[in-house]
Amino acid sequence: MSTAAACLVLAVLELDAALVAQTLASRPLVVGALLGALTGETQAGMLFGAAFELLSLCDLPVGGCLTWSTPVAAGTATVIAAGGASIPFAFAGGVLAGILHTRAEAFERGRRASTGDELAGRAEAGGGALGRALAYSIGLHAAMTFAVAGGVAAAVLAVDRRWWADAPDFLRAGAALMAASAPWLGLAGVTAWGLRRS
Repeated sequence: MSTAAACLVLAVLELDAALVAQTLASRPLVVGALLGALTGETQAGMLFGAAFELLSLCDLPVGGCLTWSTPVAAGTATVIAAGGASIPFAFAGGVLAGILHTRAEAFERGRRASTGDELAGRAEAGGGALGRALAYSIGLHAAMTFAVAGGVAAAVLAVDRRWWADAPDFLRAGAALMAASAPWLGLAGVTAWGLRRS
């Protein structure tokens, strides 16, 4: 599967996070596993999905809570690994994509909130105006996800092919430490959350 096709699948899956259905198909574990299976990187997809799932279990994107987009992080990291990048570098690219997507989504949510009165008027007027407006909003969100994931994947893969092998040891070691520490940090966060609740 090509990078563009995988990013398109990711964009559709990510719609489930807030805009469509909310069946939990957009959880990082599901996104990583599915994209891993589709790209031939099943182990990497499961690894990224599990790591980002652990990192996000205490920060569900409910209501106005928007910390960072772990489904986009898991999916983009899997796509980057499928492109041939190392696991640590793909993980770093996933983190970058998750953070960038959250910034873009916060901007988009602000834009959507400002059009609430207009949508209410369309709903009262009836007809297909509201449906077209909603379809436009969903399409715009999917396009944003596709652009962020595809842009980060392309940039990270370009850096990987041209520079990463010759990068200073401290950068490569730092990326490896970050990727190796992520599941433990996530597990520590879940444990701390559980202890606060008891």
